[in-house]
Amino acid sequence: MTTIAVAGVVPRDVVTPRSIDELAQIVRELHDARKPFAFVGGGTHLELGNAPRALDTVVRMTALDAVIDYTPEDQTITVEAGITLAELDRVLEQHGQMLPLDVADRARSTVGGAVATNAYGRRRQRYGTAKDLIVGVGIVRPDGVRARGGGKVVKNVAGFDLPKLMVGSLGTLGAIATVTFRLYPIAQTTRAVALTFEHTDDIAAATRALLERRLEPESVALYNYDTLVVSIGGTTQGVDAQMTTLFGDIAPACSARPRELSELERESYEQRERAVRRDGAWRMRVVAPPSTGVATLGAFVEAPPLAVPVAYPLLGVAYHAYADAPAATGTDGAHDGRPIAGVRERVAAETRGAGHVVIAAMPDAARGTVDAWGPPPPSFALMRAMKHNFDPNGLCNPGRFIGGL
Repeated sequence: MTTIAVAGVVPRDVVTPRSIDELAQIVRELHDARKPFAFVGGGTHLELGNAPRALDTVVRMTALDAVIDYTPEDQTITVEAGITLAELDRVLEQHGQMLPLDVADRARSTVGGAVATNAYGRRRQRYGTAKDLIVGVGIVRPDGVRARGGGKVVKNVAGFDLPKLMVGSLGTLGAIATVTFRLYPIAQTTRAVALTFEHTDDIAAATRALLERRLEPESVALYNYDTLVVSIGGTTQGVDAQMTTLFGDIAPACSARPRELSELERESYEQRERAVRRDGAWRMRVVAPPSTGVATLGAFVEAPPLAVPVAYPLLGVAYHAYADAPAATGTDGAHDGRPIAGVRERVAAETRGAGHVVIAAMPDAARGTVDAWGPPPPSFALMRAMKHNFDPNGLCNPGRFIGGL
């Protein structure tokens, strides 16, 4: 079996429960023995976060892959956390439905892992993140006790919102055992347009025009700082009408050269997006308000990109991948000389403190010298209190998350 290393730390043992009851028993025994542990799905985000302070056992969730309840007419499904998104796709496609969570590797990524890491991609523009799609969740607490929040219906708002709390928790509050999602119908038609520009200022004008014309694109992604790909999905009539607006109104107004993409070309662009989120010894995600132009912030990084940079300008998110540690040039064009720290300072300066940088992957040799998350957010005191309430002994993935949680 391939060695599992969680943010560079290899555990003493790896166990794979075959049922949720067995999962609860394993966690309870680890808790009682005061052995630190972590949960792993398909292993696509093992490099994310800081190195755990201690790690005795990894609980691998991949055998928990059953469909528990699927009601196509209600557009909801409940599954165990170890099912891969590719397998979930196969189940849903039979009923013309989909779960629009984009990950870099659907064949390996599990539902629980996607929720725990809050993985999202270009279709967040229309469908949101896991927080917008999750309806209910079943967990195993760090003490081995099973708990549940939410329900099987979309309009469930009673009680504490445990499902949303688990999104992005990175396995620090317990094991995600089951998830209930709301689903969407697969679009009748999907078409995409690549817009290229004479001047970079026209890119911002084009994104504003998309909002002003009230188009409803499935995704808006900027590749290599110069090509804006707009994808529209829905009914054939609705898609055709929006494409007419793109070609006849938005593109001329922004001095853009539009070109409709073939299905093969669309897939090629999506492969580039997956590559920048998956490959490279150093990978970073820049997040800032869309008005700050976060899409082009990577242009000041002093390192050759390993993959084509990809950004979602209407969301204020950009992905970058490098073979070597990136550093930033100063505002005067001089090389800063400090990997990552200079990048973070430049992003903060360009966004007036509103932006931040997450290091999604780094070499093991860099761990301990670079914080994956950067400075804790203003809500950190609340996050720390929540961690203490769920895991007072600090056994569940200790130290991997923001501020050493």
